[in-house]
Amino acid sequence: MAKKTKDDLEDVSLLKFALVSQLKRTYKASEVDVIMFAGADGRIYASYIPESIGPKIFELTNLISHNLLHVSQQLAMGLRRSVIEYDFGTVIFSSVGKGALLISLFTGKADLSEDMNKIEVARQVVQHIFEQRPMTNDQLSNYSDEVASELRELSKIVFNEMYTQSSEYKKNMEILADIKEKITGVMGRGEVEQVLAMAFNEIASSPKWMTEDLWPLLLEMIIRDQIRPLHGDYVADMCEAEWIPDIKHKLESFV
Repeated sequence: MAKKTKDDLEDVSLLKFALVSQLKRTYKASEVDVIMFAGADGRIYASYIPESIGPKIFELTNLISHNLLHVSQQLAMGLRRSVIEYDFGTVIFSSVGKGALLISLFTGKADLSEDMNKIEVARQVVQHIFEQRPMTNDQLSNYSDEVASELRELSKIVFNEMYTQSSEYKKNMEILADIKEKITGVMGRGEVEQVLAMAFNEIASSPKWMTEDLWPLLLEMIIRDQIRPLHGDYVADMCEAEWIPDIKHKLESFV
């Protein structure tokens, strides 16, 4: 099996991240108010919706749901793009392969001539990602310079996310294993999972999503709520004096 490189977008677990990242980039580069990647059956594969949207967007969304089947049938027959203008906005449907659409919503007046080009670039990028094509030079040579450049930039973003996630995950798993050993030494191996489950539930987090600030807090809670009542102040004070600085040091020195 060939080794994956930063130019590969073959990891399905990052597919949605890549799609959303591209939609977000298109939103920032154009006047589009909401942009979605959807199936012809109405399922939303990915979307970028800003935190604050006006009431017009809901009217457009309702119209989309009514027109989606008709537009999908037209696109399936060979129509590449459909632009529908309403009194309160414009919707652009762009074909993305078979059975998928890029839907761009504009609630105000926009320079569609400029935005259409940006949406077309996004359409080609989204189709490339969705079909999980390789990011080789041969593949990129089939696109315009603008599309190829956008794909390369997106590839860097996805690679950085892969690196960050894997690094954080590795760190958290090592810290978790160390904490389990610490608890085992005091409470026994049979109590470890229950103790941790209660603590993670209390701070509303899980090992994968822990941060450097949360790990010491987790230990403090375990010592206060579970070790001190069962094993007394002397043991709890010893754990607190040794465990907290040790975990903080490991978090700071982790590479």
